[in-house]
Amino acid sequence: MFNYNKSKYPITDEQMDLYLDKYPFLNFTDINGNLTIHDSVERRHANYYALWDGTGWEELWKKYLTKLFSLYDSWNENKKKVFKFTDVKEKYGGLRIYTSFDTGLENIAESLSEWVCAECGKISREDGKRVIWTTSGWIINLCEDCMIERGFCSNILAKKFKHIQEKPFGYKQYDKDFIKTVIYKETDDNWLEIDSETKEKRG
Repeated sequence: MFNYNKSKYPITDEQMDLYLDKYPFLNFTDINGNLTIHDSVERRHANYYALWDGTGWEELWKKYLTKLFSLYDSWNENKKKVFKFTDVKEKYGGLRIYTSFDTGLENIAESLSEWVCAECGKISREDGKRVIWTTSGWIINLCEDCMIERGFCSNILAKKFKHIQEKPFGYKQYDKDFIKTVIYKETDDNWLEIDSETKEKRG
């Protein structure tokens, strides 16, 4: 049997079955797209929807999925058939989401994950800016309380690990001719949307 984390936002078995049928990309599959788990009870607990259950990223992940569901519903059948997760994992303290094609939501979820406590899900703020405490060694982003509770540091040492988001969220994308810069702005539901997008010719 699997060792499942307890969901902070549980849903019924019936609702989970509906999600798994309506959004096939939530199911764990092999490289050929075949289900790797066939037992219906195990499938309800071992799937992408439940991947971060019980962790600090659960709310962020499910917010990402809710937005993805809405986007998926708007696609034609051919586009729906080819969409899948190729990998979802933690890397360097942040959420990494790899899909068969970019939806635009993945970069946002990844950017936000680095400012959400991986333990309790708290979004710490000071003067309107996001704040996070990041460990050295095995990188993990935590709120100050979880940092101290887990024994990474004392109240005095906590300042050493503190990071404040001084710049807006965004990223640069480089291709052979242009550098694309995307800047996000925060929405009322703690998500991000594109505020500006510019292209600069290289060379």
